[in-house]
Amino acid sequence: MIPYGRHELRPEDHQAVLEVLESGWLTGGPAVQAFEHDLAAVCSAPRVVSCSNGTTALHLVAEAIDAPPGAWWICTPSTFVASIQAGIYSGYRPVFVDADPETGLICLDSLAGLLEAARDHEAVVAAVVAVDLNGHCVPINDLADLLDVYAVPIVRDAAHSLGAVDTDGVAVGGNDRVLATALSFHPVKLIAAAEGGALVGHDDEFMDRIKHLRSHAMTREPGTPSDYRVDAVGYNYRLSDLHAALGRSQLARIEEKLEKRRTLAAAYQEELGDVADLRLVIPAEGTLSAWHLMSVLVDPERRWALIAALRDAGIGAAHHYPAAHLQPVYEGFLPGLAGTCPGAEAYCSSQITLPLFEQLTLEEVKRVTQTLKNLL
Repeated sequence: MIPYGRHELRPEDHQAVLEVLESGWLTGGPAVQAFEHDLAAVCSAPRVVSCSNGTTALHLVAEAIDAPPGAWWICTPSTFVASIQAGIYSGYRPVFVDADPETGLICLDSLAGLLEAARDHEAVVAAVVAVDLNGHCVPINDLADLLDVYAVPIVRDAAHSLGAVDTDGVAVGGNDRVLATALSFHPVKLIAAAEGGALVGHDDEFMDRIKHLRSHAMTREPGTPSDYRVDAVGYNYRLSDLHAALGRSQLARIEEKLEKRRTLAAAYQEELGDVADLRLVIPAEGTLSAWHLMSVLVDPERRWALIAALRDAGIGAAHHYPAAHLQPVYEGFLPGLAGTCPGAEAYCSSQITLPLFEQLTLEEVKRVTQTLKNLL
């Protein structure tokens, strides 16, 4: 079976973890600081705070924003549910904004209508979560121009897009118009640290608050090493040195990893670009995608049958993601959501994920695409 994704571990990754095991620092040590330093360089940003995973990264942002209970946490449904649930953890109200049916990315016209509705109802908007689905960049500066009018912050969910570049040539994480950018280092991500996450930011005061909340909101008292003061409800969201070392080892070859993915994505586009009954999900012109996922859109009536047939042929096709606003958990917050985000529903009902990872060969891409063509 060719999986849809697979992490790669090299001898230098094993060595990096072994060095931590022999160092005496399993957590809270120099490997974490070194990983944060290198991530900041990759993202062209002054501050990085690592944490235990991508979900806790988003939760830390929601907590640090400190909006009142019931404030709106606006997000597209075409995402993994963590993008929404992180705001719920902090007492915010999930509000769904529609997505472009061809890309799954946030629809600015739909968002403008929501922001006007919030103003009319005197609702506080805690943040808009901008999700870089598939590794493709949201129109971040157009989004920032819109949100500047309403004084609403952007939280960028870049779990898919570390290494991507926006239309202005700025790396994801490097735009200081974004309050914070959340990253994930889950095994299927570009940087696979087993588990892990990070927040990238430019506002020192905000990033200091995130760092404080990450470790129980605990401050050591000077002159009394075993004493400490806790001034808020914090969390045990630290990243271990083991995970940091593994992540840093892979980060050192991020350009190689990105180049391989972009080469494979170009091969998919060459093979499938003119196939009837299929549409490629591609990045916006002028951006450089991280190509986390290779997504195609098909007839919704045939989607599950095609996935099953591909899997029967030894190709690990998958689906990312079910439309979040239709999950039963959200009925308690906002009943009757079916049909409220038609663009997102169209995207999510027709999306198929094809294999894409660094060890995939061009011959395997040919096998995947030929099998799919035969099925169509």
